[in-house]
Amino acid sequence: MQVPRRTDRPRPKIGVYGWGVVAPGARNVDEMSALALDMRPEFGAGLFAVGDPEFELSDYEAWIAARHGDAYVARLRAKMGDNVQFVVGATIQALACAPGLEPLLRELDERCHVYVGSGVGDLTETLRAGESHARAMRAWNRYWADGARCAPRRRFETDGTVPSESPPRDPGTLPVDSEARLDASDAWNEYWAQRSDALAMFLERFAAIERMDDDLMKPDAHVGTIRKRIRAHRALVEAAGCPTPPWDAVSPNLVWNIQNGPSAQLTMLLDIHGPAWAPVGACSTFGVALKCGVDAIARGEATAAIIGTSDPRPTPALVAAFHQARVTPATGDVTVPFTTLRGTHVSGGACVWIVGDADRLEERGLRPLAYVAAVALSSDAEHIITPSKTGPKRAIRRAYQEAGIRPDDVAIVDLHATGTPGDLNELSLVSEFIGDHTRVTARKGQLGHGMSNSGGWELTALAMSLARRRALPTGIARTRLHPRVARPSAIVGPDEVPLEGDVGVKLMLGIGGITSCVVIKAAGAR
Repeated sequence: MQVPRRTDRPRPKIGVYGWGVVAPGARNVDEMSALALDMRPEFGAGLFAVGDPEFELSDYEAWIAARHGDAYVARLRAKMGDNVQFVVGATIQALACAPGLEPLLRELDERCHVYVGSGVGDLTETLRAGESHARAMRAWNRYWADGARCAPRRRFETDGTVPSESPPRDPGTLPVDSEARLDASDAWNEYWAQRSDALAMFLERFAAIERMDDDLMKPDAHVGTIRKRIRAHRALVEAAGCPTPPWDAVSPNLVWNIQNGPSAQLTMLLDIHGPAWAPVGACSTFGVALKCGVDAIARGEATAAIIGTSDPRPTPALVAAFHQARVTPATGDVTVPFTTLRGTHVSGGACVWIVGDADRLEERGLRPLAYVAAVALSSDAEHIITPSKTGPKRAIRRAYQEAGIRPDDVAIVDLHATGTPGDLNELSLVSEFIGDHTRVTARKGQLGHGMSNSGGWELTALAMSLARRRALPTGIARTRLHPRVARPSAIVGPDEVPLEGDVGVKLMLGIGGITSCVVIKAAGAR
């Protein structure tokens, strides 16, 4: 059944009341005024460079401990990865923007929603878990495949008896230390381990321990029964003399750090009970999260929302994937948008905004840092990486219509601009949406490609520029601009430039063609 849209409630004005960042070269928002990419060499002597976020959990430990105690801080350190820790830090920064903000969010309780997404999730924990499991599985199969514990293998090696399914290639026939031999060894050991009579007996005993449930129906017996099973498991492994079972080799931190982990942790940190989940829209995730918050407030379901993004410190695997996608250069140097078009650098960190119904929050004495005039989303439906010109225009037109603005109203537009040939397409597609006086910025030469975070970082810099009525510098030297850049005089370079007007537009283009267009207005705008 289709639910009719309410039209009797005027759309509330949405204010931004707090923001915080963890970014390369910027430990907090104040440091974004003079950005410089904090590079970390990757793959040897700087073949690649990545944006390393400025972050220390110790900066926030006193704040956290004052509310939840030292044990809470210790759990954050031990169990939570980059994504959660970065978001906690950025949120504490955001709360510090206004003294009354934290108690108000607690008071709002269910009417404070939390939408914090990620581009790649906690990739560090995911890769660590995969590596731990692979190592454990290799040792496990090698142990049980040994002829002393595998009767079929003993028969095969003594009299040539072959099981019903022939074994894979003997690794001993391949060159020593070759990749082919290593792969063949894994396949060989897996084959015989699956036929190990000793392993079958071990698994039967293990399963019998798992089925122990004599005490489960007794009050408060659950934890005691789990401990009893763990002790029995350990005794079984010790008696068998086998390596750690693969199912015991992976840290549960993999589960604690899934996509919704940062959002969930914020509800616990602040003791609020509104909906909390992780929107994901690749490089447009910050815009997607912002729309979730804005729409919840507009529908009357929320009064305020904590929105944001987080991605971990870049791993070599991610850097390699970006390079193979031809969006990360292997020069070891910082590359900037609109110049050589070689690509830019992968970065990690977080960005958090606290937004709310302006009338309600300003009644409580809170003053906005900026206003969100519109957020619109669209999809290309064309290509996994290269954005079309027509797809993003759908989001831009809808955002302009919702905000009630025209191209001549736009003082500054910040582009996604990844330092690839797509920069030129992006300049072309926005040309009909900006005025002669509009300034154009792009900041991935300062911040790197923050996966889900770039949009939030760049939007924050845009809002700061509007508040100052001066565009923050981008570090782009006009003498290095690509010859095909249209209107080079509009590009903001190494110096601040004045702005005409109080409207800013931010374009985010995500992998898969997910576009977000955000229109913001300076806090003093009408």
